[in-house]
Amino acid sequence: MKKKNKQSSNTIAKRLQRKLAIQQGFYDGRFKEKTVKDKKKESRRRWARNPSSAEE
Repeated sequence: MKKKNKQSSNTIAKRLQRKLAIQQGFYDGRFKEKTVKDKKKESRRRWARNPSSAEE
């Protein structure tokens, strides 16, 4: 006899939650936290990554 592959109720619940989240747009970035970049850090990083700044 073949063993029947029964899905647990937990697996079914997870699948349903994910399906609902996809419908609501949870994974497309709409609920991502907004951050403001630190201007000093960003300017220093740009300066450090610029190849012409290494020559000077």
